[in-house]
Amino acid sequence: MMRPKWLQPRIGRGHRGNGEDLRKNRQVEVRKDQPDQGGPQEKPADGRQGRAGDTQPRTSSFRQEMRAARLRQEKARKQAEVNAQEREKIRQEAQAYIYGRTEAQEAQALEDRAAGRETFRSRQGQQEQQGTPPEKSRRRKGRKPPDSGEKMSKRKPRRRLNKARAALFLCSLLLLIASYVLLHQPWLAFGQLQVVGDTAVTLEEVREMGDAGEPLNIFNINRQKLLASLRSDYRVEKAELALGWPNVLKVVITDRKPALYVAMEGKQYAQVDPTGHIIGVADGVTGGEAPFVSGWHIAAADLGDVTEDEEIQGILGFLGKLDPDLRDRIMEIHVGENKSLKIYLHNGIPIILGTWENGIQKLETFKSICQELEAKKIKAQYIDLTYEKPYIKL
Repeated sequence: MMRPKWLQPRIGRGHRGNGEDLRKNRQVEVRKDQPDQGGPQEKPADGRQGRAGDTQPRTSSFRQEMRAARLRQEKARKQAEVNAQEREKIRQEAQAYIYGRTEAQEAQALEDRAAGRETFRSRQGQQEQQGTPPEKSRRRKGRKPPDSGEKMSKRKPRRRLNKARAALFLCSLLLLIASYVLLHQPWLAFGQLQVVGDTAVTLEEVREMGDAGEPLNIFNINRQKLLASLRSDYRVEKAELALGWPNVLKVVITDRKPALYVAMEGKQYAQVDPTGHIIGVADGVTGGEAPFVSGWHIAAADLGDVTEDEEIQGILGFLGKLDPDLRDRIMEIHVGENKSLKIYLHNGIPIILGTWENGIQKLETFKSICQELEAKKIKAQYIDLTYEKPYIKL
């Protein structure tokens, strides 16, 4: 039985026709998208019509899309700038509302901040000269000037803090005063006194000089009086005070040392230090710490006096320029006629210097001669330095 035509399958039928219709519809859509050129389009040279895949329609469409994208970007940028300006305006209005500034004051503050602190200070000076009061510190910080009630309420914590500091300072001051008074009480035994150095001054003498009673309190010792008394003592060359751990007051004393033994008028001999102070008087030469001056004597004097004898002062000046080792090798200094000095060393060889002025001039020669005598063991009767060149008598 044959199927009717309307029931028969249409496979393969109308496919080409449907494809052509679809291609025509696409060409129509492309033509609609193309802009109107104001006239008929040119046909290809071969008489065929352009297709949707030709180069000219595609290029025009791409340029239009790029132009539209740039327009959208420019519009978005302008909109972002407008939004940023609106946000900045809102921020400035919020700051003005919070800090109590007007728009003009906010603009002035921004200018001052940009100009710098020096410009702001110069404007303050101009306002003071014109009679306008400068802005308060709160104004510079951007705070709104408070009312009287608010001002009092904000200052209360600061006043409390100041009161606490004042109370702490007062308590510390009272504690220091109480400690000072307690430590200086005469009944309080605190610390000990100690004499340091090879000195003839005893601890009891130091106590008397410093008014240090019993019980001993080192804070009650008159230190200025103690130092003045020690330095005025003929035996003391130098005196200092030092503190030792934990509560020791050290008295450091350096005694005067004899530089010469010289006879005085009468039968006594004096010990003279390098400065001319008489630090000892005895019936004879009691030690070999210093050379003895023979053939000369000085006027009678008391302990602690300074001799004014020119010859002795000249000899002391000559000895002061020698090295300690060489000075210790001198045993005797004889003053002869015309005040000519003859020095005897421990090896027994005398060296004639002449006057003490000539001895100072021949000081380097004297040192070198003494070194030669010590090193080469020269045996001579005497050495005379009064000539231009040293004369050695063998």
